[in-house]
Amino acid sequence: MILEISNDGVTKLQNGIHHFVLSDYPNIKEWEWNNILAFISYEKNLGHQLEVTCEDDDILSLVNNAVNQLDGTEYIPPIEEAIEEFVYHATDAIAAEKILSSDRILSATKVYGKTGEELAIERREIGWEDPADFYEYVMFGWGTHLVGDYVVLSENFPNEEDFLKGNFDAGVRFYFRYEDIIKHKGHTFDGYHAIKVKGEIILSDYLFACIVPEQYKKQIESCIPQELANRVYYLPQRGLTLEEWNDKVVNFVSTIQ
Repeated sequence: MILEISNDGVTKLQNGIHHFVLSDYPNIKEWEWNNILAFISYEKNLGHQLEVTCEDDDILSLVNNAVNQLDGTEYIPPIEEAIEEFVYHATDAIAAEKILSSDRILSATKVYGKTGEELAIERREIGWEDPADFYEYVMFGWGTHLVGDYVVLSENFPNEEDFLKGNFDAGVRFYFRYEDIIKHKGHTFDGYHAIKVKGEIILSDYLFACIVPEQYKKQIESCIPQELANRVYYLPQRGLTLEEWNDKVVNFVSTIQ
């Protein structure tokens, strides 16, 4: 695995490279340093060899020193002061039906009954380059970020005209308070995702709100168990750009008591 630290582009993990973009290059903020340490420790725990690249010699020396000191047994905890109050997991409507009716979100390995390695190989054939360990976890992004919907839409991405006009179906979002998720015994921090949970997460124990695009209402409402009924909300989405939809959801979630 390569950890590439720079000031160019966007942070992403692809093809065995974690392209880590600093927000104030070459300065490293506290939460960014925590992410770097967590990524190093997590990868070492998996037995992966790490190579660090950076054009700034001071950063390179600092990070390589951390690589040499961390042996993979250290657990770097999530930051106590969260970047945001909420995290979310997004799915398509079909998966959301199964999730709500079963009261749990499962990792891909549990859903398909295959190993992470098997799923990683299968997904590479259709253009995905996620590492095998991703499939063992339920992964969460920060509550205001668009990445969850992009992942859902990537399976059948709309053409440019439809995308700009809002003629597409956004994902169903499952929102959780960050302070609740870090209490889950299966949580971990890999320095890439906001947080992730191994195996499964029980909705009735942790779910804050489920936000469903209104066009899915008839499909979804019959699947909701009674204990979750007051945590599922429907919002009109068609005709909104993805950014407008994201703003609408974020604003709505912030008003829920």
